Amino acid sequence: MSFTDKEKIEEFTRLRDVLDSIEIASEVLPKGELSEETTLLVCLPSAEKLPEEDEVKPEDLHMAAGYLIDLDDAEQKLAKYLLFYSQIPVDLSAMKVESVLLMINELNRKVRVGHYFLSQLEENGPYMVQYRATVSGMCDLPFDEGVVADTILEMGIAYDVAREAFTMANEECKNRG
Repeated sequence: MSFTDKEKIEEFTRLRDVLDSIEIASEVLPKGELSEETTLLVCLPSAEKLPEEDEVKPEDLHMAAGYLIDLDDAEQKLAKYLLFYSQIPVDLSAMKVESVLLMINELNRKVRVGHYFLSQLEENGPYMVQYRATVSGMCDLPFDEGVVADTILEMGIAYDVAREAFTMANEECKNRG
């Protein structure tokens, strides 16, 4: 199933309005503003208190970008998919990659929605923890707003849990080393 830019904007605008009504900040970004795809940028709910507006740094924001996944016609099914993706800014410098992977595996066993993974933006670059969650829906129906909102809420919790766990683990490794 392939979506036009207009269809993506309409779907994301509807979801943005629902998220706004439950006080989850979101924005529809047309193709080319954030990526080569039309994007639903969402501020994930957090247990952390944000600093005053003029003191907010990018790493203070819990953000996820939502993309509608285009399937080739050969793969067309009865469902459509909305993928939310986020990067969790944590210092992993004192940890061995194997330890990070073990923590990710353990966190993935406990998270209710989505999954964590480890990646590098460039070869030999720093590692980063990322998190993804996918929402599926029927091709000819709008996404269920409740399912999307629950996914965003769960992502906010998962983001906080991973950020805290990796921060504590990295500090412990620094203190031991």
